[in-house]
Amino acid sequence: MLQMRKLIVVIMLIMSSVCAMAQATTDLGVQVAAATYWGDIENVNYSKSITPVVGILGRYNFNRRLAIRGQLFTGNLKAEGLFTNANIWQSGAPRVNDPITNIEVPYPRNNPDFNYYFNRSFQSVEALFEFNFRDYKLGRTKKDNWTPFVSVGLGGFFSRASRVGSFILEPSETVAGSGVYAPIYLDGVNQLSNNSDVLTLTIPVGVGLKFNITKRLGGIIEVIARKTFADNIDNLDDPQRFILDPNGTPPITYPDKVSGMQLNNNDWYATLAVSVCYQLWSSKGNCAIYDKIKK
Repeated sequence: MLQMRKLIVVIMLIMSSVCAMAQATTDLGVQVAAATYWGDIENVNYSKSITPVVGILGRYNFNRRLAIRGQLFTGNLKAEGLFTNANIWQSGAPRVNDPITNIEVPYPRNNPDFNYYFNRSFQSVEALFEFNFRDYKLGRTKKDNWTPFVSVGLGGFFSRASRVGSFILEPSETVAGSGVYAPIYLDGVNQLSNNSDVLTLTIPVGVGLKFNITKRLGGIIEVIARKTFADNIDNLDDPQRFILDPNGTPPITYPDKVSGMQLNNNDWYATLAVSVCYQLWSSKGNCAIYDKIKK
């Protein structure tokens, strides 16, 4: 008798899962977000580093608890702060006289008044798995019409070289054969530290709230933090090699860039997004077995 009850329970669970799958829905939406960055730049003023992001998303809801979402978005990332003990110059800055030699050079000694900054546009595509903490279905206005949820997934991030913002100066040149150490930088094609594209995988992890507006419209408020596998979003690829001993004597050179597992890939970015979704398709009716077991 006990085995028969167990068999009945198993059969009902299988049927309930089938019914739950039969209640699948499909949504399409748009999102507007604010993005921010953190990485190698210190003392970033985050109130001035918020940038806009826009995107589209599509979601397939397997049942009231599980969903998978794909999204494509584009926007900008920027930040301004400190990167100390490095020779920094800004794109577009005019030639000036070196403060020691009084000789005009394209990029003189590091100006202590210069903050380090970058501004890059980017595009990203992501696939995320969602888990709802409450039963939720877009299209319900009186029941199962809101839920907190978590999301995790995998994405791709691309940013074309900006060639604007701060860049790092070579440390080992002398000015006009004077023998006086004064960092300069040549205008070569591959010599600026802000001329590299970024293409990397990301791991997005988010938390948010879903809620229904009408029988066809739903809203999402969500925060997602993304771990990237790049170290050059801020134009500081392997930045520790740019930090120099201020008491060193010329010629001084940067060490070679490390690669692979040795590289400290610590660039992150996050978004706070508001989305509006429209229900494109919904299966008909409810499943009596599922509802009975749920009670």
